[in-house]
Amino acid sequence: MLKYLTPLLLAALLSGCASLSRPQPEVQLADIQPTGKATLFEQEFEVTLRISNPNQQPLSAQGLRFNVSLDGDNFARGASSQPFSIPALGNDTVKVLLHTSLSGWLKQLGKLAGGKTALAYQIDGTVFGVGALGDIPFRSKGDWQLPGQ
Repeated sequence: MLKYLTPLLLAALLSGCASLSRPQPEVQLADIQPTGKATLFEQEFEVTLRISNPNQQPLSAQGLRFNVSLDGDNFARGASSQPFSIPALGNDTVKVLLHTSLSGWLKQLGKLAGGKTALAYQIDGTVFGVGALGDIPFRSKGDWQLPGQ
């Protein structure tokens, strides 16, 4: 009897854990604007991220942090401790400060001088403080079409 009961209990336990996982939020770059704060070594931008919640429960978080890569090179980092909430099966925008470095810009300018009209971007980050779920990682990829192209 124990021979049949153990696999049954194990299967029930694993199916219960599987129901606790939730799809990751989808994060896309919606806008980027200079703040006017810049030094020779660092520049600051206000970035608008569109966050989509594919879950049937609202997503309430205490903030997020992320890194942006352009064409495979680390380019910028951002973070916000501003709480936000995304409705169930909905989306909203969140404004975050983004910091870039002069070396990151120089690498990308070299690529643009070669005639590129778009840059592939990747955002890797974490939405943190999501109640009992803790931190939720996210990854997003896309193409940043250069203005006037």
